[in-house]
Amino acid sequence: METRAPKIDHAPSPSSAGLSERRRLRVRTAMGLLLCSALMLGSARAGGENDDDGEYRLKLAFIYNFAQFTQWPPEAFRDPAAPLTVCVVGQDPFAGEMEQTLHGRRAAGHPVEIKRLKLEDDPKGCHMIFVRANEKRAAGKILSAVRGSNTLTVGESRGFAELGGVINLVLDDNKLRFEVNLNAATQSRLRISSKVLALAKIVSTERTP
Repeated sequence: METRAPKIDHAPSPSSAGLSERRRLRVRTAMGLLLCSALMLGSARAGGENDDDGEYRLKLAFIYNFAQFTQWPPEAFRDPAAPLTVCVVGQDPFAGEMEQTLHGRRAAGHPVEIKRLKLEDDPKGCHMIFVRANEKRAAGKILSAVRGSNTLTVGESRGFAELGGVINLVLDDNKLRFEVNLNAATQSRLRISSKVLALAKIVSTERTP
């Protein structure tokens, strides 16, 4: 009687399918984290609300996620219990929701504190600064003032990241996306999680303010 050798199924090479699958899993995980937080913060409400309200509610969720997934150097805080100060330049676009939503929350292991930043204030006192699009004139001064400090700058105007901002929120085909300037983050000694970078468009500084 003729005997046949058993058929052996070879597993796919980890250097091809395994790596690409792990990358897809990381991207899906990162997207899930961002979307879950956005939903938790109420940014996905629909119907019966102003488009600007919905846009800024979503931006608020992204800002909180950026704080959650960024690592500041220890010297950026006076002590381990010190707050993480989030500053907003110009008129509050969040209609008071930032204070209400982030009250009692923590980011990067620190309680979140909200501050309105005036032009005469020292921006280096902020761990994170959100610069509105209509404050584009002030953006250059702020970026110059915080250069080399441990400040995460977030904008929403065209060219903000290329000007030296760390993160820029952009609307693309009615979808909110973001750019990251890794050189600016490195100069500020900030480490942004790979989960966030997997979703970002990476840009570089083209000019300084």
